[in-house]
Amino acid sequence: MNDVTSWLVCAGIIAIAVAGKLGGCMMAARFMGMNWKDAFTLGALMNTRGLVELVALNIGYDLGILPPQVFTMMVLMALVTTFMAGPLLNLAGGRKRACGGSEPVGLT
Repeated sequence: MNDVTSWLVCAGIIAIAVAGKLGGCMMAARFMGMNWKDAFTLGALMNTRGLVELVALNIGYDLGILPPQVFTMMVLMALVTTFMAGPLLNLAGGRKRACGGSEPVGLT
């Protein structure tokens, strides 16, 4: 990943992964009757599937199926899409932070 073309391909892979995971899951949830906020939240959670991707990528790399450059791009994609989950959930309003209030946070 030492040239501009490689970085552009990597950015394209990340964009396609986000569109496929976030967009695909969101549209399927919307088709099943969920409101837009809940559908977006579900799509954002689907974006966190990086651990499964990393296991599959390591197996493919160890077997010699993936060249090092493609492996690197895919690992970056898995990490970026996983790290996007928190900000996307905050954007959707699906994750609330506890402030120093007097009441304990828990199930009621």
